[in-house]
Amino acid sequence: MTKNNFYKLYLKAYNNAVDLLSEAKILFKKKRYCRAYFLAFTGLEEISKSQLAADVYTGFIGEDIFWKYYRDHDYKIDNSQWAHEDANSYPYNQVWLGPDIDDIELISPTKPLWENRQISLYTAIIDDNIVAPDDKILISDAQDIIHILDTAISRIIETTEYYGHQIGTKGFMK
Repeated sequence: MTKNNFYKLYLKAYNNAVDLLSEAKILFKKKRYCRAYFLAFTGLEEISKSQLAADVYTGFIGEDIFWKYYRDHDYKIDNSQWAHEDANSYPYNQVWLGPDIDDIELISPTKPLWENRQISLYTAIIDDNIVAPDDKILISDAQDIIHILDTAISRIIETTEYYGHQIGTKGFMK
């Protein structure tokens, strides 16, 4: 791939993550917590992919690293650990949850887990029990993952647009 294509991938994956966040919020408002969780989790993977592509574009990592991890779900989620850590220190604004725009609280979102992404869509057998998505994914799980994705997007905007740092992880992971 050309350097320009890595930039295009960065933009498209980032924009897709923004769309997934918006759709997750819509589903959350409709009390469809499992599907909201799935979309927000997928958005977090897209953010990770966008940052990998940006890092190749800026020369921070080599193309070989990108191709090694491009489809590795565990790596992409581990690579987005910074968003989880930032989400634990950013206030959670519940504006999108309801009419009380002054309702802000600090939360400690749980770490995104691949198993929860899977259970958010599929009925499973766990320890001889049949478990539906609604049995496992709670409102708080959906709220947490949406907050993590929202924080990731906010940090990327803050770093690149407000502070003028380069795109990719080098701009905010010093």
